[in-house]
Amino acid sequence: MSRRLQTLYCELLASYGPQGWWPVPGRAGARGFDSRGYHPGDYRKPADPQGRFDVAVGAVLTQNTAWSNVEQAMERLAAAGVRSPADVLACPPGRLARLVRPSGYYNAKARKLRELAAFFAARSGSRPPGREQLLAVWGVGEETADSILLYAFRQPVFVIDTYTRRFLARHGLAQGSEPYAALQAMFHEALGPAPDLFNEYHALIVRHQKRERRARPRPAAGTGATVGRLVPKRPSRHNPA
Repeated sequence: MSRRLQTLYCELLASYGPQGWWPVPGRAGARGFDSRGYHPGDYRKPADPQGRFDVAVGAVLTQNTAWSNVEQAMERLAAAGVRSPADVLACPPGRLARLVRPSGYYNAKARKLRELAAFFAARSGSRPPGREQLLAVWGVGEETADSILLYAFRQPVFVIDTYTRRFLARHGLAQGSEPYAALQAMFHEALGPAPDLFNEYHALIVRHQKRERRARPRPAAGTGATVGRLVPKRPSRHNPA
């Protein structure tokens, strides 16, 4: 299984190239970032407290919605001058909800952002928080916590989401319904503590599964079809979100 996961990664990377996750819309167009805030091949970003908080905000806003909706919400926040933890806490709840409305579930997400802002405001912003500390924040589940740890703080935790579950099931590596920790352990054991690799692999899985556009995985035969037979010969340079 370890070799299979490693092989699939190589096939995905060869087909799609570096994805540049996690996008930081607030840095779009800046040096090292493309027009949407992606930074292909540079896993050191974000490297400052504001950038890390931007990633955390995106991780909350992307719950149950498409990234294009998150971008709209984050653009509205930036235009209103609401970017830092202090800005979020100073923003009246009703106004904050209106600003993030494009992301859906806006009243709940406004509350989640306020809880997250309070958490970040109480910290220096440079040291990575503990996973259990993040999970204790209202509105932060395992997927969101691990997204923050991996993409904002470069911690070696693999993110398990619906795309990852479908990918594993499609290739006969899991049923897809296993507990979060069990699927995460598969990647940790196969790849070792490698945050940059986890970053790229998860982003590639999302890119590939978005292309697949299947609500249910096909029945897998043996170890499943190779990635190479599922992707275009000339992969698009477009980012996955």
